[in-house]
Amino acid sequence: MRHVSFVFGAKDLHTCHAQVFPIARNRDEPPPPPTHCGVHFDAYARRMASARSTCAMRVTSPRRVGRVGGTKRVTRFIRVVRASSSSPTKNVPAPTTKKTSSSTRTPKTLGWGERRGAIFPDDPLLLDERTFGYCVYSHADWSYAYKSVALCKTDGDDVDHDLEQCAVEGTIPAVLNGGVLYRNGPALFTRGGVEYKHMLDGDGMVLRFAFGVGNDVAFTSRFVRTDEFTEESFVDATARRGPFGTPKPGGFSGNAFDLRQKNLANTNILAWGGKIYALYEAGRPVELDPVSLACLGETDLGGKLRCGMFVSAGLPVSVESKLGVGGNAFTAHPHIDPHRNKAVGWSWSSLVAEQAVEVTFFEWEKDWSETHKPTTHKLANCEAAPHDFAVTKMRYVLIQNRLKVDPGPYVLGLKGAGECLVSQPELPVVVHVVPRPGALPEKETTETDDEKRRTEPEPEPAVSVDGPSRSFEIHVAFAHDGRPIYGQVGVGNTDTPNDSEDPDGSIKFDTKKNHDSDSNWVTAYTAGWDELGAGSFLGEWSRSEPWPFPIATPLSPDFNNIPRTLLWRYEVNLNTKEVIRTVTPGCENLCIDHPHVNPLFEGKRQCRFVYASLSNEMKTSGPPLGYCRVDLVTGDVAKWWAGNKTFCEELVIVPKSGRWVGGDLDEAMGNALGGNNTDDAYADEKEEECWLVGMLAEHGSGEKEGGVSCLAIFDGADLARGPVAKIKLKHRVPHGLHGAFVPGMRK
Repeated sequence: MRHVSFVFGAKDLHTCHAQVFPIARNRDEPPPPPTHCGVHFDAYARRMASARSTCAMRVTSPRRVGRVGGTKRVTRFIRVVRASSSSPTKNVPAPTTKKTSSSTRTPKTLGWGERRGAIFPDDPLLLDERTFGYCVYSHADWSYAYKSVALCKTDGDDVDHDLEQCAVEGTIPAVLNGGVLYRNGPALFTRGGVEYKHMLDGDGMVLRFAFGVGNDVAFTSRFVRTDEFTEESFVDATARRGPFGTPKPGGFSGNAFDLRQKNLANTNILAWGGKIYALYEAGRPVELDPVSLACLGETDLGGKLRCGMFVSAGLPVSVESKLGVGGNAFTAHPHIDPHRNKAVGWSWSSLVAEQAVEVTFFEWEKDWSETHKPTTHKLANCEAAPHDFAVTKMRYVLIQNRLKVDPGPYVLGLKGAGECLVSQPELPVVVHVVPRPGALPEKETTETDDEKRRTEPEPEPAVSVDGPSRSFEIHVAFAHDGRPIYGQVGVGNTDTPNDSEDPDGSIKFDTKKNHDSDSNWVTAYTAGWDELGAGSFLGEWSRSEPWPFPIATPLSPDFNNIPRTLLWRYEVNLNTKEVIRTVTPGCENLCIDHPHVNPLFEGKRQCRFVYASLSNEMKTSGPPLGYCRVDLVTGDVAKWWAGNKTFCEELVIVPKSGRWVGGDLDEAMGNALGGNNTDDAYADEKEEECWLVGMLAEHGSGEKEGGVSCLAIFDGADLARGPVAKIKLKHRVPHGLHGAFVPGMRK
C-alpha cells in the first residue's frame, strides 16, 4: 500500500498562506484608496499601514521559475516575502482574558493592533467600519462555523428548519424565478455524544432554495443519507473511520487494518441533465431527488466508476474487486463547458505499482450521452490527485501538488488517511495539459471510391511541465488557450490596453495587439498557497487552541495557524516548457478563495472578471468577510465588506440574460451557428451582467446566539453596492463549500 492516494477537501475551506510576490506597481507609490461599504480611507493612512506590514516581514531567498526539460534555463528572479503574522499560534503571545482598551489599540494595522480573532464578540470595535478589511473578527463568532446541526432519525423527521416561505429583504431578480439553488457542505460533527476530530470529517448536508414568483422562496435542507450515514445513525456511533482522523470506537483493535472510508458526500453539487449529485472527491457521486433531496444512492455514472477503494495494485479486476480495491473516485469539481455545452468531469485511481495517479476525463451531453471516447492521462510520481481542474476550448488543465502518503499509521488505525499526507515543498508542482478529444478541426478522407467517412486527426500529445516549488494550488477559477489579454507580467507579452473606450465606458479591445499569436501557450487562474511548509500537510488544520472567551466548538480552525490564499496566474508554454507564476495584478494584498467566472465565459480568453470570497487586504489569512471582483485587464478590484461579524461563503454566478450552458435555447443556437461549437452563441453577452448568489452567516447584536444565515444576491456589475436582496433563514447553517444553480426553464 505504499502509494495509496488520498484526496480530501481540506483545501475547500477559505484558507490562505503567507508568501506573496512583489506588487506590480512601485511600492513607494500610494495604492488607490479602497472602498469599504462606502467608507473611504485616505491614501496616506493606507500607505502607512502597508509600510508597517512590510516592516514586519522577513525576506526569504530569491526563487527561480524557468525552463524545464532543456539545457537552457530562462530564469525569473522573484522576491518573496513572508508575513510574520502567519506564525503558528504557539509563537504568538498567549491571550489574556482582559479586554484591550480601545485607547491602546494601534489603528489601521493588521487586526487593528490585536491578535487575529482574539477580540471579544461584544467589542464595539467589530462594528467600526474603519476596521473593515484589516482582518478584525472574533473567533467566538467564527467558532459557530462548524457547530453540528441537530440530527433527526429519518428523512421524514429531518424538517426542523424547512421553510415554506422565507422572509425576504429587497427584491429577488426575476431571472431567478422558477430556479433552484443547491448548496453542499459538512454539517454533522458528532456521533453518540463524541465530537469528530476534524471539521472536514463532517457528514454532508444539502440546502435547496426553490425560487417561485416574485419574492416567494422555499427552503429545504437534508443530510445526504448514504448507506454509511444510515448505519451510523442506527448505532449512534461512527462505523467508518473518518478521512481526517475521526476513529471508530474500540481503539487500536477497532481501527487497525480496516481501510474502509466513508463517502462523506459533503463537498459539491453536480446539476446536469435532470440529475442532482452530491460530490466528494474520495468517493463516487451520490444521487439525490431534485425536489425532496432524498438520497437515491451512489452511482457509477453508467458503468464509468468501478466500486471499491480507489487504489490499484495492477492485479486482475476480478481479484481486486474481491479485495475491495481497484475502484474509482470522482472529482468534486466538474465543470460545465460553454464551448460545447457539455458537463466535463474526471475519475481517478492510484496506481501503486507505477507510483502514479490515473485520471480519466469524460464529457457528457445534457442527455448524458458521450460524443467522444474518454481521455486517460497518468500523473507520474503522484500520490494525491489534484483537487480541481480547468477546461479550455482545446484542453484540460490539471495542477499536481506535491504530497506523499505515509500509509503505516493509517493501516494500523493510528491516523486518518488525511493525517498521513506529507507535503514535499522541495519539489515543484506539475502542470498537466491534456488535449480534449475533437479539439482539432475535422477533415474528410476517402476510404473507398464509393464511401467517405469523417475521422478525427491525431490529437497533440499531453504535456506535463514543472512549475515552482513550495507551492500549493486549490481552486481553479478558469483557464484559457493563449496568453493573457493585456498581460502585465508575462515574458514576451507586450499587449497593452487600447486608449479608446466604448460609449458605455468599457475598454475597447485592440484585436491586432491581442490576437493569440502563439497557440502553444495556456493560461490558468487559480487560488492557492505559495509557501507549502514541510511536514504533515494538515498540521495547521488541528483543532483550535484555547481562547479567552467561550467558543461553540474547537473544530473551527484558528486562522493564525493557516497560510494565506492568493489568486495566481499561470502562463505555460507547451513548446519550451516555460512556466510563469505570478500574483494576478490587483490581488497582491488580498486573501481570497473560491474564485469563479460568469459560466458563459468559462474557458474563454476574453473572460475578464473573476469573482471570489474575500477575507482581508492585509496579506494574511482570516475568515471570509466579503466579496471581490477582479478585473483581469486593468487590475482593478471592486470590494464589498459584509462587516466583521458576518462570514461569507462561495458565490454562485447566474447570467442576467437567463441563458444557461446546457439549456435548450443555447443548444439550438449552437446548432444553428455550426453544431458543436457555441462560442458565437454568447457573443452578445456582457460578462459583468450577472447575479451573484452567496450564503452569509450574520452574528449581529440583534441575531440569536450562534448567528443566523441568509442567502444574499448581488449585482455582478455593481458589487460594491451590496445585496439587492436577502433571503432570511431562522437558524445558522454550518459554513458550506460549493453549490449549483438550476434555471427554472431548463431544469
